Amino acid sequence: MKKRLLYTVVLASALFVPTFASASVIQVDGFGAGGWKSDDTRSATGTNLVGTNNTHAGRPGQAPTAADDTAIATQIQFVAGPAGSTYGGAVSMDGTSSNSGKSNFSVINTTTGFDAASNLVGPTSTFIATYDWYGQPNPTTRTLALKLGIQSTAWGTGVGESQNGFTATRSGESVWDLVLVFLPATSDNAWTTVSTDHDSGNWNLFRQAGNGFFTTAPDTVAKTLDAWAADATYGSLLFGADALVTSVQFGLGSSQRDSIAYVDYLQTNLLNGGDVINFGPAAVPEPGSLALLTLGLAGLAMRRRKVAA
Repeated sequence: MKKRLLYTVVLASALFVPTFASASVIQVDGFGAGGWKSDDTRSATGTNLVGTNNTHAGRPGQAPTAADDTAIATQIQFVAGPAGSTYGGAVSMDGTSSNSGKSNFSVINTTTGFDAASNLVGPTSTFIATYDWYGQPNPTTRTLALKLGIQSTAWGTGVGESQNGFTATRSGESVWDLVLVFLPATSDNAWTTVSTDHDSGNWNLFRQAGNGFFTTAPDTVAKTLDAWAADATYGSLLFGADALVTSVQFGLGSSQRDSIAYVDYLQTNLLNGGDVINFGPAAVPEPGSLALLTLGLAGLAMRRRKVAA
């Protein structure tokens, strides 16, 4: 089943996404590897967990502790299973026993950003993200979010800017003021490959918790990125000049108790030049799965050559 899903989705992606520049493998097998750490991870009681080593951008006013590192490591783990993934191993995120809990895993760039947000949208968009994930419901079906944190065109601490007089109330939220959240279809006890780009997939938009700068609530209806770019209120804020993608995240959000989600790999033009980011302990890819992934990438490259011709 896994190989058939991978073959179908990757080849179908050739119909609407740009190709990747390369397909080397970057191993992320622990906190800090490849720049990946926790952000906005909360215990089952809703307590913000801010570790000395395992957290990126801590919660202002909360001292990082080694105890929180330990707690984070119980909710976000680098594991060998479930079996059947493309590269073997995964990072697991635990929804905890309460809807107040949350597990979030991210990489950030607060200086130059990973890319101009304007490159996420439009007919010349270079954005693509493909990842392999597995949902383990217990007992309720859940889903795992891919998130893009954006420093909008209003970012800054000056008068009339989004951070003026505001202090982030959650770890990780000090590096963006708006976040786009992609929720794929559920995947119960099976590895599923998901792809999204500028005009496919459903994205919700959220503001920093407690920040009243954005007085108009984002549209509650999920849209493609291109549709958000056309939004009268948020389009120019998200994708205008100087807006940056500063955070790429996976998260099993609040209200997803008694569930565990796994990510095998992520491949996106935003990170590592499009190299595959393999989460979990290093393992040799299954020959059949790797061959299908290579075939899919070759299909993307062939499509690009035909378009260029």
